Amino acid sequence: MADDGVASPSFRNDADKIGFAVHGAFLSSGFVLTTVGPHALADNVIDSPSTNEVGIDNWNQFEDHYVFVYANPLKGCSKVLVKCLVINGKLLVDALARGSSPPVHLAI
Repeated sequence: MADDGVASPSFRNDADKIGFAVHGAFLSSGFVLTTVGPHALADNVIDSPSTNEVGIDNWNQFEDHYVFVYANPLKGCSKVLVKCLVINGKLLVDALARGSSPPVHLAI
């Protein structure tokens, strides 16, 4: 298992805390983090065959958004792309599972 800094994450603001809570919800649901930050913005990231777990390093390097890709080994390693965007004091969360449409949307 990757050393992902979960025990002592660094938060800059409330959006970081909520974004990290979203991440924690996916982990507690059996998903593993496979890509985070700038690499998670690649065009075909959820089509990548890699399901290796990665650490959470640089998860909050962007000022106003967070991007995660998860795989669920209990469900055939299907992948989910999660993008969080801070707008007007809210965190907008969109999650798109590979092969599904439309994304699930949540405003916090």
